[in-house]
Amino acid sequence: MWFADKIPEDKVIDLYLTVDDVQPLKYVVGDDFIPFPEAESQSHAYEISDDDEGPNSEPEEDELPPAAAAEIPRATSQRNEQGESDEENGVGIGIGTQGDFEFVDAQGVESTVGAGNEGEESVHVGATDCGDGNETVPEEGVAVNEGEESVHVGATDCGDGNETVPEEGVAVNEGASEGRDAAGETEIVESDYEQEVEDIATNTMVDPTASWPGFHPPNIPRDELHSESDVEDDSDDLSSLDGDVLEEEHKGKRRKFVNKDYHEFNPNHDMDEPKFTLGMIFASGDVFKSAIRAHAVKHRREVKFAKNDPNRVRAVCKAPNCKWFVFASWLDDKKTFKVKSMSDEEHTCAMSFKNSFVNSKMMAEKYVNQFRANPDWNFEGMNQQLRTDTNVDASLWQYYRARRKAKVMIEGTIKEQYSKLWEYCGELKKMNPGSTVKMQCEMVPGDENPHFKRLYVCLEALKCGWKAGCRPIVGLDGCFIKGHHRGQLLTAVGVDPNNQMYPIAYALVESECGETWRWFLELLGQDLGINHSHGISWVTEKQKGLIDAIAELFPESEHRHCVKHLHNNFKVQHKGLMLKQLMWAAAKSTTSQGFEQQMNVIRGENQAAYQWLTEKDPTNWTRAHMKEFPKCDMLCNNMCEAFNSAIVQARDKPVITLMEMVRNYLMSRMAKKREELKKWNHPIGPKMMRYLEKVKLASSCCNPRFCGGKSYQVRCFDSEQYVVDLETHTCACRKWQLIGIPCMHAFSCINLMNLDVYDFVHPFYKKEAYLAAYSPVIHGINGPNMWAKTKNRPVQCPQFKKQRGRPKKARKLQSDEVRSGGRTRLRRNYIVVKCSRCGQEGHNRNGCPRRPFTQSQNTTSEPQETSSKAVTAGNTNPPAPSTRDA
Repeated sequence: MWFADKIPEDKVIDLYLTVDDVQPLKYVVGDDFIPFPEAESQSHAYEISDDDEGPNSEPEEDELPPAAAAEIPRATSQRNEQGESDEENGVGIGIGTQGDFEFVDAQGVESTVGAGNEGEESVHVGATDCGDGNETVPEEGVAVNEGEESVHVGATDCGDGNETVPEEGVAVNEGASEGRDAAGETEIVESDYEQEVEDIATNTMVDPTASWPGFHPPNIPRDELHSESDVEDDSDDLSSLDGDVLEEEHKGKRRKFVNKDYHEFNPNHDMDEPKFTLGMIFASGDVFKSAIRAHAVKHRREVKFAKNDPNRVRAVCKAPNCKWFVFASWLDDKKTFKVKSMSDEEHTCAMSFKNSFVNSKMMAEKYVNQFRANPDWNFEGMNQQLRTDTNVDASLWQYYRARRKAKVMIEGTIKEQYSKLWEYCGELKKMNPGSTVKMQCEMVPGDENPHFKRLYVCLEALKCGWKAGCRPIVGLDGCFIKGHHRGQLLTAVGVDPNNQMYPIAYALVESECGETWRWFLELLGQDLGINHSHGISWVTEKQKGLIDAIAELFPESEHRHCVKHLHNNFKVQHKGLMLKQLMWAAAKSTTSQGFEQQMNVIRGENQAAYQWLTEKDPTNWTRAHMKEFPKCDMLCNNMCEAFNSAIVQARDKPVITLMEMVRNYLMSRMAKKREELKKWNHPIGPKMMRYLEKVKLASSCCNPRFCGGKSYQVRCFDSEQYVVDLETHTCACRKWQLIGIPCMHAFSCINLMNLDVYDFVHPFYKKEAYLAAYSPVIHGINGPNMWAKTKNRPVQCPQFKKQRGRPKKARKLQSDEVRSGGRTRLRRNYIVVKCSRCGQEGHNRNGCPRRPFTQSQNTTSEPQETSSKAVTAGNTNPPAPSTRDA
């Protein structure tokens, strides 16, 4: 055994190693004492001294053999934990394996310990050298056989190879500061050298094969113990110990450290280039098989699973002459998959340009990040990347399947998103207090869980901003949802002080009908605080059920119809550019006299068109009959169209992804508008400044005359004459009253009096209103893992009957609408096909019913014969036989 039980606990030992320029290791005798391993065959010398000589302390050359002298370390002495120096608490200790070494006691007396038999280890504390190569040891000493160890306390070296051991109770000088007798020697007390239980436990915690920087156990060759990376130790490297370095086994109070001979496979780091070693462990069989597939794809080899069951997997190379294989099985005690056997050499076969593991699942897993960054990543781009990585080409259908699987990995399945709707609504209301989030479900016979029906969202920041800084006009519209479960997204959009859109609320419903619009408008009216309908205007596109819903809920409100959609219905019966321009001129007229003039022109051009327009209520589509309080003269519902265009990328996503994309767009837009406000150089917005510049330019053709007070008479170059009142902010043309910004007639009067034009602009357009509209903040929400769980039953997908055919995502274009995308040729919508045989319209020569009937047409097919008979029966004069038939 080691001599730890014979050394006082308050002593500090400096261990000098045999490697140059290495910091010494310091061991404290006591709780932190760690013994050294026993030596077997290699001779090493360790010097322990209480002299504070530092690295210059070296043994004399005649005391050690040359080989051993070269191994003597050089290091500085250390201080113990109590701050006491080695001069006060020093103890001399020596270890011998094969050969002699020396140690120095507390009084500075050199003592030599002779080597015993081969493999013996002898340690003598306080022995006296007799000078003849022998030692005299105390009576307590016991002779040591081969491999044993002897410890003598208080022995004196006689110099002749023998030891004299003082009798029990004789004091030995160890340099201690307490317990000295009159002769200056320390009294030995056996209890002082007894080890505590903690010391014994510490002595058993040393790994015999463990190594430290600059130190290796005597029984392990130095070149096998340390590699180049071990010698260059970096103290800044804070990487934690891996489980494959040491394994600690507990059995009672004994601890044993065992070196592992296997490596743990980490899918996050090793999957890119997997390397298999004997004894490697995997978390599961699926991870092992994934590593095999990654290996086959990386090295472009055809590999198959010769054995594939839950407990055993054997992968072999498909090449007939290649003997590469890896076999792994399940360990019940370790609950891991472990490689039991594998080939000694790598693949000996050639690379293959076909790989069955390169499928849609592998592509989805490999390129999921690319699909996340670019959802529109096309087939050519993915195929080129796949060819670069694996030297394999993918088919078009593989690309479609891979994109669909990657989409599921990114967004989750549709059922999962519907089941988390309760948690999503709760998180949205939690992070944005005051917001209105209403979800309506329905129960289906035979199902315990409810099915999704509708979802309404109106964020607190949007409704507060609309009330504080926007004009009392709201546009309503709906757009199709292009995802798996079809539906409609209803939106309510206002107008901000810079004449741009201001989204207010949105709802996901099953269809666009009177019931859904009534449900949406009821919630919207409560959020906007519309107690009476006198001070609100609606702009719609005459959707199904919307007109009746507005008339029922807001009977006194103004309801405007989008003129563009009105013209789409008008041109079905009344085509022509002339009628279109006349209709728009009548709608833009701001006075009733101007409107009547334009309608008379339409009547002179086309009486039917005039009759069609007179059947429409002029308060719904003309500026001459619009109310003045909204300070908005918009004829189209462009604000809703702009919002639908902004969220077009979200309309084919699952329900939570769709709602989150809309919310993220609104949140970013609010923050962006607040930053844009800092760049305003005028009291009104940039868009309204451009409008004022146009008005200023047009006012040059006006000639104002002062009438008195603040009234003016303005005559234009076109012989039109209007009265302007700067005090009441009115003009006879009604443009100033409709929009709240001075018209060209009023601007000429303001310029005549050298007044500030911004004083005559309505507060709806000022910077203060813009700040009030966009100062509220839409707060973000946490991820799905942070959502609070609810006790509500999970929501299922809505009841939906899939339609036949491929789902259509492109919008249906009007007959006169040109599709964008760089087309250089128009469609043949207005081209009337005329037959050159019969002269009739609607078909060409090949489809003419009067074409000659030949014998070949009789023998083609039954449907053609039936068609020919029907044509012949409908024609009173049968066709004459052709020359070929004759």
